[in-house]
Order: sequence, then C-alpha cells, then structure tokens
Amino acid sequence: MYEPIVDLPEDASPEAVPLATAFGLARVSWRVEGQLLEQLALFAAASGSEFDALEVAALFRISVRAAQQRLDLAVTLATRLPRTLAAVKAGRFDPYRAAKIADATLPLSLEDTATVEEEILDQVEDMPAVKLCRALRRIVARVNADALQALHEERVARRRLDNYPTEDGCAALTVNGSAARVQVASKRVDAIAHQLRDTGGADGRTMDQLRSDVALDLLAGKDFEHAKITVQVTLPARAALAVDNTPGHLVGYGDISAQQAVDLAYRADATWRRILTEPATGRVLDVGRRRYTPPAALRDHIHAAMPTCTGPGCVRPAAQCDLEHREPFPVGPTDEHNVHPACRSHHRGKTFGGWKIIKRAGILEWVSPCGFHYPHTPEPITHPEPTSPPF
Repeated sequence: MYEPIVDLPEDASPEAVPLATAFGLARVSWRVEGQLLEQLALFAAASGSEFDALEVAALFRISVRAAQQRLDLAVTLATRLPRTLAAVKAGRFDPYRAAKIADATLPLSLEDTATVEEEILDQVEDMPAVKLCRALRRIVARVNADALQALHEERVARRRLDNYPTEDGCAALTVNGSAARVQVASKRVDAIAHQLRDTGGADGRTMDQLRSDVALDLLAGKDFEHAKITVQVTLPARAALAVDNTPGHLVGYGDISAQQAVDLAYRADATWRRILTEPATGRVLDVGRRRYTPPAALRDHIHAAMPTCTGPGCVRPAAQCDLEHREPFPVGPTDEHNVHPACRSHHRGKTFGGWKIIKRAGILEWVSPCGFHYPHTPEPITHPEPTSPPF
C-alpha cells in the first residue's frame, strides 16, 4: 500500500494534513492510471485490430470515441514517450499532463521527441496543464524551429465555426482560428463590454453577460462606438532583425513562430504593441510605444516583465489583473520591486483570505493559509540564446 501522506512544511497548519493526504491519494491514483495505460498498450499491440476501441468501450462502459482516445494515448506513451509513461506509473504527475506532452510531440521525429521529453520531465511536476502547454510550445519550437510554423499553418487551414445546443433553450458558438485574430476579437469584445459598463449601458448585466451580448450583437451586424485595444507581441531582437527564427510570444496565448511575431510586431496599425527582448536572457529590452495613448510607464514595465498573474499556477494575462502591492500601500512603495500583477481571485486571497507573499532572493513566494509555499519565478518572455555559438 502506498503512503498517501506527502511532506508537510514546518509551518503547516493542522488542516494541511487532510489536504496533503488527499494529494497523496491523488498520486496513488495516477500510479494506477499509469498501469492501466500500460496494459491498454499491451492489449493494442497484441490485438492490432481496427476495432479495438469497440472492445474497450464495451468493457469500460464508455463511448467508442473516449475508448479510442485512451488507446491512442496508451500506444503513444508506450512507443514514443516511455519515460513519460514511467513517470505517470511512479505517480509523479497525472495522465492528463502526459496527454499534453503526447499531443505536443506528435509532429516530431522520435529523436526530437526524446529531446523534448528529457527537458520537460524535469519541469512538469510543478506545472499545471496550461503552463505545461506553454512550456512545451517553447521547447518544441527550439528543438525544431520549423515545427511551430508548420503546425500553425496546418491548424489555421482547419479553422471552423461550430454551433451546438446546450440546455434550456441555450446554445454555444465556438470559433477556431489564428491565435492572433482570436486575441484581437476577444479584446475588442472585452473593450466594448467595459465601455458599456463604464458609460451606464450595462443595465445590470454582469461582465460575462455583457461579453456574450456584445459578441453576438457584433456578429448580428450591430455597430458599436469604436473601442481602442492593444495586443502585445514580444520577439527577440535577433528575430526582429531576421538573424534567426527564435519564436516570439503573443500575450494571452503563448509562443508563436518567429515569422508570425515579426509580421504582427511591425503592422502599421496601432492595435499591436511590440516588445523586444535581450538575446542572452530573454528579458525585456524595449517596450514599444506605438499606441494611441501610451499607458503609465510603470504599468507598461510590469506587464512586460511579468506577463501573467504571479499567483500559484495562474496564467491570467497581466493586463487583466490588478497591480497588487506586496507590502501594502502607503507603507510599501509603488514601484517595480513592490508591485506585481495578481488576478482578482489571488488579490482577494491575499487581502482577505489569509494568503501571504514573501520575497526571497528577489523571488516572490506565495504562502497559503495551510502553510504551503509556492515560489513564482518569471520565465523569460522569449527564448534565451545558447551560451555557446551553434558552430
């Protein structure tokens, strides 16, 4: 029997014990699921029938589609990502994150897949799925610089719009397309919704309701007063000079190919804001000012240096966060050393929920009411260059 208790911090509170036990039991379940995937892979190898999914679906009482997805993951892990499968069997992380690794490496050769696997396995245990996907895009782009652009073009070619019923006379409309176009459309809807709220046009509607109404009204042909928006794209200085094809970063999405980043950064309109990064470290080098109304310099700098909420596992874009004072104002100064982005949930958690933030060696560290510590290390906005030249 596996020991479900995980290590507790010295300053843990009493209620941390059942929480840690629950997490320990989750790791036990990951081990079992890893063994399940291994056995499914053995079944698929022994059977080799195109109707294997029917057999699995009938026995597991799941849909044929769900059965095929499980079989595909099992076979991919067993044949292309054996170390990832071993990590799941050891309870290091869950099959869901293993599936993200499998999806990201599927277009790569076995050699490149092994390279990506080796690097990501050192990081994945401390990453929620969203951050894992972003890290995978960065690594895949570095290992195979053409893969990201090729995959982007393939996905754009499959763009579509879907309309399907939900319940109680409602329905959902989903649009798939280029991340850049989706970011612009989403920000436009958000800006109009905020404009309606700020000018008394909300009529008691929540922001979620306003966004839904605005999006559907726009598609139905309604005109709204022009709302200014800015979408931030970051690229290494060398990529801007066409010296190499290191990927860029689209705020709110993640890594994009160098060609996409360059195309967006130098568009003539004022929708896009260009940020250059220092080649050796990936840190912010220059914040472009091609905007209708330049924002406060401090907000610009903080958003560029810390593009997401600093809360544990949170990836909400900094532009949608509060600028939170680690040391409360007026005792704590309003500067880049004391101010950081925090989404409303994490901001409220620190203000009212017993969360604390300390700073050690320049690193922000969130401390939960139970006593668990979660350091936040801002990642380089773009890929740092290798320390040695590639020749």
